[in-house]
Amino acid sequence: MDSTYIGKYGQLRVLGTELLGKGAMYDLEQKWDDFLKILSGTTYRREIDEFSALYRGPDLIDVVLNAHMMRIMENAMFAVPPGARSFVKAYLNKWDIENIKLILSAKVLSYPVEQTEKFLMVQHDVPAGLLAGIITRDDYKNIIAQKDIEGVVNSIVKYGYGTILLKYLDSAKRSNDISEMILALDLYYYDALLGAYKLHNNAEGNVGDFIAESIDVRNMTNMLKALLFGFDRPQQYIIKGGKISEKEIADAVAKGADAIIERLPFKISEAIELYRREQFISYIEVAQKRELYRKYIQVFRRSGFSLAFILAYMLMGELERDELRNIWFSKYYGISSERYKAMQVATYVLGEN
Repeated sequence: MDSTYIGKYGQLRVLGTELLGKGAMYDLEQKWDDFLKILSGTTYRREIDEFSALYRGPDLIDVVLNAHMMRIMENAMFAVPPGARSFVKAYLNKWDIENIKLILSAKVLSYPVEQTEKFLMVQHDVPAGLLAGIITRDDYKNIIAQKDIEGVVNSIVKYGYGTILLKYLDSAKRSNDISEMILALDLYYYDALLGAYKLHNNAEGNVGDFIAESIDVRNMTNMLKALLFGFDRPQQYIIKGGKISEKEIADAVAKGADAIIERLPFKISEAIELYRREQFISYIEVAQKRELYRKYIQVFRRSGFSLAFILAYMLMGELERDELRNIWFSKYYGISSERYKAMQVATYVLGEN
């Protein structure tokens, strides 16, 4: 155990009791019409009060859930001992990546600035990148204001992200398809995360295993998407560092989608059956994530004073956001019960608190 974690561990352990458990999730599912009223009786009250005058309906739900999750990320960032700070910063860069993906998608779809801005991962009107010290709030405003994907890419070159995307810019402009850019951002993120983990002074094997298997899940899902969308040479998007070797992945890609499905890192036969029936790839993606988190989160929570415990807190915050979105939007848009249940993750992972 690293003694520098002791005080921080106590802080996060207390904050962890504020996370919603399976019982609260069930109540929200059964009393959907009172969704915001029930959440107002929890720590979500702060975000609901802050944004209720600005948004209504689905927009309000999205903004509240995103902002609350970013408050959880902020808690984690400020409860990190010095030795783990670089890793947590690298992990939190995922929200810059998600924001960039969203902005690029908005430009392709010609969404106005106002419609784009409200869906960014924010914490009290502050972009998530500030937590990791990457993209500033003013820079986000400048990025969103760009008129097209070329402007967006050029405006983020100084952060490293744009440099990665420049090689795909001409192709994206011709086809109005940013899929290659999305895959390249995934590759960039995991490469940086692995680098930060390797520099961590007290490397923890279970965290390393989690990252490696996260890469496996991402690789196999990305390869399946690449084949289905007809990408040339999808092997160029293989993220290094997973437990499934690049050769194994390339061999599966050469044999086709069925071979990739057979080589998925976790057994998810029910999700595969649903995918084959409906051709909805999220069944596979979510089921893989569910099994990954089932394997690691409770182990991380029991790990005591460690980087793993901090990571568990952040992962549970993300799962809570995803599960609440699934509950509300499934009801709002009339999504089938079968699809709703297939999209659940937190219910299988979180505790009863």
